[in-house]
Amino acid sequence: LSLTRAREPCLMESAPGLESEDMPLTEAIHTIIKDEAVTDFYRPSEELPIGTHVLCLFLSSTDGYSIGIITTFHFQTQPAPSSVVNWVYEIPMTNPNVAASSFSHIQSFALNASVIDDRIGFGVTPSPSNFHISGTYHGDEATFRSKIAPEFLRTLPTPASSKIATLSWLDSLEDMWGHPLPQPLSGYDAHDNFYAKSVLVPETTPLSPSALLKYFTYIATNGSSTSGWFSELNLLGGPASRINNPPYPSAYSSRNSLWVLQHYGIVPSTANGATKPTIDFVNGLNDALGMGYGGYLNYVDPELSASQAHDVYYSRSVYERLVGIKRVVDPKGVFWNPQAVGFDGGE
Repeated sequence: LSLTRAREPCLMESAPGLESEDMPLTEAIHTIIKDEAVTDFYRPSEELPIGTHVLCLFLSSTDGYSIGIITTFHFQTQPAPSSVVNWVYEIPMTNPNVAASSFSHIQSFALNASVIDDRIGFGVTPSPSNFHISGTYHGDEATFRSKIAPEFLRTLPTPASSKIATLSWLDSLEDMWGHPLPQPLSGYDAHDNFYAKSVLVPETTPLSPSALLKYFTYIATNGSSTSGWFSELNLLGGPASRINNPPYPSAYSSRNSLWVLQHYGIVPSTANGATKPTIDFVNGLNDALGMGYGGYLNYVDPELSASQAHDVYYSRSVYERLVGIKRVVDPKGVFWNPQAVGFDGGE
């Protein structure tokens, strides 16, 4: 193998293997490096045609493991924010109808340009009886309290508890994560054995009242009897979304998404792979929302065949371009995984 350098914008929201399941780390890297990174790649071919590096940039922004191995990162850092407003609400949900109507309001809030811009982000973690809602605001606390919070809470049940605090950048990250940021150089053990699926909801067709009612009814009916799971509905789009309006092209094609939903079932560490009850429950979360949605490549579903994964995670035009790049950069298929670009099963 030869060492070849490629310049790659580091898209944390769309680069498998670079994504952190812990939002603070992802947000930290986003803000500090502003998506500016150079990577050194090991690739299987010494001689690459002219222009190939530009193609590799496009492919590696979402599926780099199909063409090579990143060996080194070179970051261009940026100043961290002077402060961040962290906010959390615990809101009781007495039944699925209340949950569905409450999320409908939150969805309308997410599309309201009078209160939403690129300084705010949040996610909703539902349970059978509660919404845990947490987010950050890169503005002043007085504006959040006087303008944003009242509109967010309008029509919602009274929160059981809440927290709004202005913190330093590093304190904000630790507060969101709930753990100290420093990690040991050896002996790191924050791992899960899990099964995950995802749903990408377009801005043009937000979650309907009927889909939300079916979804929260499924959670209320099955969530209490199922251990070790969570659902997260995180805001990707809305007014001034930087995710939906990147400064450069990439192979991440879902640039019109409003929500990304992660459905996550934890499997006992002693189990040999995901158990059927866990897979069935997580599939039920997806199925409750209906068909026709795309998926988020960082929440890989290993149960999908290669062709199914390609349909779910890529648009057809993007996938065809990725296959063309793969054929140029790695014509012998050195880099492979069960859902890799260029392999549709039996190849």
